[in-house]
Order: sequence, then structure tokens, then C-alpha cells
Amino acid sequence: MLIDGLQPMKARWLLLGFCVVFGGGQLFAEVFPEAPVINSIFVVGTNLDFVATFPRGVARAILEMRPTLADEWQSAALLNVPADGGTIEFTIPKPALDTAFFRLNASAPATNTTPASLQFSTELQFVAVPPLGPDPENPNEAVFHFKGMIDGSDRIIISRQGALWEHVNWGWPAGAVTVNNVRWNPSEKNFMTTTGAVLFLPEKYSLESVRLGLIEGRDAVALERTNAALIVYMDDTPVGAAPYEFKIHFPLATAQPRLIRASAIATLKIAAVIDGSDVLKITPHEAIWTHRDWSFPSRVRLNDVSWNVRQTNVLVNNGTNRFLPTGVDFSNARIVQRQGRDLATMRADKDVLWVNFADNPNGADAYELEISFGR
Repeated sequence: MLIDGLQPMKARWLLLGFCVVFGGGQLFAEVFPEAPVINSIFVVGTNLDFVATFPRGVARAILEMRPTLADEWQSAALLNVPADGGTIEFTIPKPALDTAFFRLNASAPATNTTPASLQFSTELQFVAVPPLGPDPENPNEAVFHFKGMIDGSDRIIISRQGALWEHVNWGWPAGAVTVNNVRWNPSEKNFMTTTGAVLFLPEKYSLESVRLGLIEGRDAVALERTNAALIVYMDDTPVGAAPYEFKIHFPLATAQPRLIRASAIATLKIAAVIDGSDVLKITPHEAIWTHRDWSFPSRVRLNDVSWNVRQTNVLVNNGTNRFLPTGVDFSNARIVQRQGRDLATMRADKDVLWVNFADNPNGADAYELEISFGR
């Protein structure tokens, strides 16, 4: 039942399994050893470079590979893991396959009281595709055309070497997603790249001056630029899954040096308690808050200015409500600090900032984004 004037707090429900062991008159939760994790995978020339983390006490570790889900796992590399565990980096030749699955197999030695045990990492899928090429509608741009069902929080990290899919919250995508009409099966982590030494995003296309074209999607799709990659965030906070489709356009890189304008030195700290999905648009003159799903945010602050976005979604940047000085160049804005358990990101253009918050887990959480200008 809804009380008039109040919004429901976000709540999704999952069935959780719990295994217990009875022995010696006591009740124990059955605790399994920590599993190994493939943290990242990158293309380096004609090789694949892995970074992985292992628990303490691994006696033998193997990187296993199989071409399809129906094939048997085969050993791809024997790894040297320190006795105390930790993070290691290793390299293998890039497989000459259109697709491959990788996982880590770690074994712990038998003792006088426990038998030998095995732990497997989450599977990581490697997908080989042609490099990103001209958009059929615009030959001067490369395009990354995504279609899929999203249920929760997911992100794709696009670099010149490939695209890494990472699932964050709630359900994995229902069914296969596609990129440029190539199937990309959902899993916790997937890596899409090219066969051989060809770059996934050729050098002639810009990785900075990108443009997002949203075709379909009921909640947040946001871009964040980094020095060597582009992060695409997809956050679907309503209950259930929904279709998403968008294009990321990479224009031809220009040889002209980037024009750097003089900018006032400033810092903008945005703080709020988020329960759902919200978008903030900031210009030199005002800030406009758009609430999308679930409860309205509370305790909203832009620097030292408190803002009740439920009463008014527009905050004019002057007088006692001034949150930024004049003369700020938004195009050189960068994130220097962020806080929050889900999405808090920013995309800067010449005279506007787009800030996205999305909180997919149940309940609400405190978020903070600190943005620097002119430094």
C-alpha cells in the first residue's frame, strides 16, 4: 500500500541459499576457500595479458581454455603463484579463434585433516570480431552499436585493444547481447577484441570526442572518458529487465592540437543520498535535477549550497546559491574523488556537465562526486 505523498523505497528480492553442517552439538556455516579471480585481460600485440588474484595456499594453478561451452576444458598455461597468494600477471598468445572461454583452476594441497580441493574462477569469454569500422550512415565515424536486455548495473570498458564487459548488480543480461550484429553472450566478464595484431578501435578514430546516440532504454546510459579508455555505464533501476540499444560514434581523429581555454580554478562537490536513478545537468548559469525512478534524493548539496530538489529541480548559480565561480571551462573538468556503491559519473562538454547517479541495490546510499576545473 502506498501512502499519499510518499514514494516506495527500492526493494528487489532474491532467493538466497545457505548451507550448514551439524557436528559435535554445534551449528557451523560451511565456509569454502576463496576462489581465484581473473581481474582483467588486455591485448598486447599478438598476446593476451591477464591479471589475476589468488588466495593463500594454492599449490598448483592453471589457466584453462575451451572454444565453446560444449567443449572440454584444456590447459592453456601453468602459472607460478606465491604461497601467500596475491595478484599476478601472465601472458599467453592470442588464440586464433572467433571465441574462447577462460577460467582459473587452483588446487590446494591435501593435509592430515583435509583432502585436496579445487577452486575455479568465474568464466571469462573471449570474443574475436572485426575492428570497429565506418558507420553505414556516416563513413567518417566508427560505430559501437549495442543491443541487449539489462537488469541491474553493467559497464563496458572500451579501449583501442578491445571491450571488456563487467556485470555489477542484479541479473545478468537475459539472452545474448549484440555489438555491431555480433553475438556477445552474457557472463560476469567478457572480453571482445580482434584476431591478430589489428586494433579493435583503429588509431585513425578518436577515443575522446565520442558521441552517444541512445535509441532505446528506460533508465541510465552514461559515458565516462578516461585517458586510455571509454567507460559505458548501463543502469536499469526499475524491477525486471528492459531492452537497451545505443550507438557510440567515434569520429575521425584530427591532427589539430586541442585548444585549451583559460579557466577559473574551482572544485565542485556534489553530495546526495540516492535511491534509484537521477540525472544532473550543470551549466554556468544553473543546475537542473531530473529524478527518474524510486525515491527522491535527500541531503543534496552542491559545495556549500543545500538543495531540496523535491521542491524545485532548478538551482540558479548566483547570490547565496552560487555553487561555481564565473569563468569555469567545463571541457577540462575531471573527477578527482567519488563515493557510492553503484553509479556516480560525469561527462563534460564545453559549457555543460552531465552527472548520472544510479543506485541499484536495495535501499539507499550516500553518494559524493568531486569534480575539479582548471587544474
